[in-house]
Amino acid sequence: MGSGGREILMSSAESFHQLTAAQQRQVHLTLCEHALTIWTAHVTAHAPIRYVDTVVGMRHEVDVALPADALQSARAGADIADVERRYQEPIAALQDDDLEFPEAIEFAYYAIYNCFCKHACGEKSDPWLIVNQALSSDADQQSWAPRLERAIAAAK
Repeated sequence: MGSGGREILMSSAESFHQLTAAQQRQVHLTLCEHALTIWTAHVTAHAPIRYVDTVVGMRHEVDVALPADALQSARAGADIADVERRYQEPIAALQDDDLEFPEAIEFAYYAIYNCFCKHACGEKSDPWLIVNQALSSDADQQSWAPRLERAIAAAK
């Protein structure tokens, strides 16, 4: 991203931080919806995604519907699909490097997970983290600032 793009993104970041918590939530949901489309395209091309837990040697298959269920729960403001329990193994596997995704896909996965944790489970977290991860899920860095600006405008 050129320096002009960074300046626009920083200006948008300032605008984001001035939003109310409810408006920030709306921005999160909008940006994570886009991250979900990136996730869905990836899993459509690569499913089934399997990995082995190196601690116990157990084989696992990634629940490709989990991010969609997580985003639906975040929208509802409650864990409506047993998402918290379903995320335990894949999040541990990502942190242990047993499960690996391409960088943009990992950002999409974590953005949706963190959005779920914040808005369905009430966990305290830096609201900018979700924005940053969701934007980073798109390889087209030139789209980040305009996408964020549109999400902010729609939330106001």
